[in-house]
Amino acid sequence: MARIAGITIEKDLRGHARYARIDLRKYGEDLRNFFQEKGVSIDEVKFTTKMKRSIKEAKTGQTKEGNINDFWK
Repeated sequence: MARIAGITIEKDLRGHARYARIDLRKYGEDLRNFFQEKGVSIDEVKFTTKMKRSIKEAKTGQTKEGNINDFWK
């Protein structure tokens, strides 16, 4: 199987491929039409990615102060 930078296939406990993690910084614009067909805006996906990264940073103590109004930009 070929390897593609920015795409990771994750398997379930039985070893079956179940999920694909795609680096949106690399492929986000290419996937915009696909997401729109499925009813998901790319901005929602980016927001979710930001939230997961923020949670991970908070758990590891890599936090910084900011204005809550700037968070939604």
